[in-house]
Amino acid sequence: MSKVAQRKAQLHQDLIHAAEKRIASDTVAQLRARDLAKDAGCSVGAIYNVVDDLDAIILHVSFRTLKRIDVVMEETGALRAKDEPIECMVQLALTYFSFVRENYNLWRALFDHDLPADYPLPDWVLEGQKTLFRHIERPLRKYMPDADDALLQRTARSLFASVHGVVSLSMEGRVSGISLDAVPPQLEFLLRTFVKGLQN
Repeated sequence: MSKVAQRKAQLHQDLIHAAEKRIASDTVAQLRARDLAKDAGCSVGAIYNVVDDLDAIILHVSFRTLKRIDVVMEETGALRAKDEPIECMVQLALTYFSFVRENYNLWRALFDHDLPADYPLPDWVLEGQKTLFRHIERPLRKYMPDADDALLQRTARSLFASVHGVVSLSMEGRVSGISLDAVPPQLEFLLRTFVKGLQN
């Protein structure tokens, strides 16, 4: 790799790191090119020598957030591998909620950042989203042994949507949400009730 290419690669990483810090502290809506340039020690123009737009940087930050969620869920699944599948599912939901509370602005950026309708999503972003569902599919398979892969995947996504909805509405303090203290037991109730329905 040439020195010019090395400098561009390093600046690219510096910009992603700077953007991640800015989003974590100020939200994605407050992200500005001039702030990133200051943090990365470059000119505003230099940013656009390594990326097409700020959306590209935000996508990289979001991918890093998805990978962090993936790691903590993988750890939870490994710790609960010998438990009953429902215990694993409950802990996965609680792990997700804990991550959201500890990384709220970065998590919100996954959903708050609106890309142009025709913006081409890189394959690695789509794959990053899909990998999260495998953590739910593993224990869920125990209760849906005869389901084909398509049904299992849809059900896992529906369960995630249910957990995400409770977490999101409650974190945002919406009228339809519940108190944060009530979220963990409510998530457990929803999942255990769902599994009981499958077993009947």
